[in-house]
Amino acid sequence: MSASTPFGVVLVVGGCGFLGHHLVEEVVKRDGQQTKIAVMDVNTERNRHPAATYYAADVTARDQIQKVLEEVKPRVIFHTVSPSPFEKDRNLLEKVNVTGTQHLIDCAKAVGTVKAFVYTCSSSIIHNQRDPMVDATEELPVLYYPEQSEYYSHTKALAEDIVLGANRSGGNMLTVSIRPATLNGPGDMIITKTLAEQALTGRAKYHFGDGKNLFDICYVKNCTDAQFLAAQALIDASTAEPLPQDKRVEGEAFLVSNDEHVPFWDLQRIAAEIAQCPVKPGEIQAIPRWFMMAGAFVGEWGYWISTQGKQQPPVTRYIVNITTMERTVCIDKIKTRLGYRPRFNTREGLQKGITWYLETHAKSRAPPQQRN
Repeated sequence: MSASTPFGVVLVVGGCGFLGHHLVEEVVKRDGQQTKIAVMDVNTERNRHPAATYYAADVTARDQIQKVLEEVKPRVIFHTVSPSPFEKDRNLLEKVNVTGTQHLIDCAKAVGTVKAFVYTCSSSIIHNQRDPMVDATEELPVLYYPEQSEYYSHTKALAEDIVLGANRSGGNMLTVSIRPATLNGPGDMIITKTLAEQALTGRAKYHFGDGKNLFDICYVKNCTDAQFLAAQALIDASTAEPLPQDKRVEGEAFLVSNDEHVPFWDLQRIAAEIAQCPVKPGEIQAIPRWFMMAGAFVGEWGYWISTQGKQQPPVTRYIVNITTMERTVCIDKIKTRLGYRPRFNTREGLQKGITWYLETHAKSRAPPQQRN
């Protein structure tokens, strides 16, 4: 999947973060000889690449963004900045996801050099987080608060509206939104860390409910492939007549995953194998969903009282619910319009992510003693 048209100057916003630094690596690998790569992040001291130039700036500060864009004059912008999906501070979510995205779009229009703007959204914006989501497509309506129970997803949806609404504006800037399923891989301190720690502490043998609910995830390099393809399509389209609606990329949203439906609780069994802490079939223990929901309810109230609402317990009703329901997506649209095919399957992605975590964060940890 090499680029047919050089990107020119690329700005990766949030390029020191989990997804962002993988994007920088991919641009260097595929287009590095013909592309100047700039990174804008609030913290530029982590995940640095020698081929990139770094600019410390806050997306919530328009003047800082404007200064960077006027200096870099990017042709392609990858916008990956966002708080954690588990962030509960609504003011922070709004400032970064909504106001920050609006600032980026406004400054991109003003600088006039941007031809392709690729936004990283989330598959969660079409899911109410309460009911199963089965083979969801981009045809499903985007949900907003209060129909959307997770405020993070609400703000990601608002940001997507801003980005797609700016298509063919500001010097013919084209825009697209990529909606990945749950991301994982080297650098991920959410699902990858959780799976690794479950394995190392011997908790991979437990599951909530019947353990059969299917779940889609997206290995980070598969997501960068999708973003690279989207940016290339926008660059090509910027010098051509708009395509028919059923073939268009600009102004569109695309779901992306590993294109595999895997039982959610199998993910931690796979992780346990990788961590050399395998779970034997006879060791698996199912905890009833109703029991976990009751315990989570009590835990949430206890934390709320003891921390004055500032902290949440490790297991909440939301976590119990989301890990016991089916949550799968159909990615036919991105396969048809962008030719996307996952380079890595779910097991391969977990292998790379869990291995990274064990090597960088668990070197001194010995796995539980194996039973014969």
